[in-house]
Amino acid sequence: MLSHALLLGGFAIGIGSCAQSTIKNLIVFGDSYTDAGRLAYFISNGTAPPPGTVIPTTNVTAGGSYGWPYYASQKLGATIYDYAVSGAACSNDIIYRYFDLINGPFPSVIDYEVPAFKADLKYASANPKSTLFKHRTAENSLYALWIGTNDLGNGGFLLDLQTPGKTISDYIDCIWSVFDEIYSTGGRQFALFTQAPLELSPLYKSVENGGDGNDNFWTNKTAYNTPEYEEKILEYTTTVNTIYDYGVPFNLLVKKRWPGSSFIIFDTHQIILDIYNNPEKYLTAPANVTSSYYTCPDPNSGAGCASSEEPLSSFLWYDALHPSSRTDEIIGTELAKALDGKSQYATYYS
Repeated sequence: MLSHALLLGGFAIGIGSCAQSTIKNLIVFGDSYTDAGRLAYFISNGTAPPPGTVIPTTNVTAGGSYGWPYYASQKLGATIYDYAVSGAACSNDIIYRYFDLINGPFPSVIDYEVPAFKADLKYASANPKSTLFKHRTAENSLYALWIGTNDLGNGGFLLDLQTPGKTISDYIDCIWSVFDEIYSTGGRQFALFTQAPLELSPLYKSVENGGDGNDNFWTNKTAYNTPEYEEKILEYTTTVNTIYDYGVPFNLLVKKRWPGSSFIIFDTHQIILDIYNNPEKYLTAPANVTSSYYTCPDPNSGAGCASSEEPLSSFLWYDALHPSSRTDEIIGTELAKALDGKSQYATYYS
């Protein structure tokens, strides 16, 4: 289990510490904050990776170098199985975003990523010589989910682009369904990452507060009341994080939805806030938390993309939307610490 449990009011609520981590399989789901090559495979090959395909860990990510799973795996001595796809939402039935380069919607967590994981399990079972998931057990495998940036952002709820009739409650139901599906495969140790403070990103921070104007992620941003949308994304992300805080223990301990499981709510929101509020502690001088290392204006402006002359490790944000690899290093290191019960950013339930 990830944590020791205290008996409070008849419910087991893990608070505080856990034994030294024995995690050897780090199995991750999400979007570009986590993807280390899966969308690139779709684009290059015109199709999804066949079952049994191992996508090597790469330093070509949305953060400008290695992503958080790499840094966590280095600390843990764990093998990464990365099913995240850049551009993903939790469900294409809620947020449907077509991507020309793959002639279809961005593959979502519930529609593609979890089925791809299950297909790999089936492949490994049918091919005894495969090293895929060779030593996967309930005790040595962690399943981590970080999703929501595309669901809640300007491709989804923020600009009312969700499927008509769908709500953030449907998004939350999708989150729980992801863990249902993983649980059905024998998964018992889970980490749910909170939403990033997107209102601080150059993409969503208002122009009046120093955020970007029109850029490649939001080509007509200045057509909107950007202070209003900064407040909206703040409301959406913090509301979802509050629902996570209440929803995990309610589903796990009251509804007994995943008996025998352990959960970490991993507070990436607070990690990024702490970097933002105390940058010199975390970033290389000259620390920069307001602009990004890589800037890419609206392509219609005629201006080209450009990288900063300062080191990537000086930046909280790689580009207008994505945390930098340095931020990913901090996140990955903290997750490894969380699995040893030594991170202030983890809340444990079992």
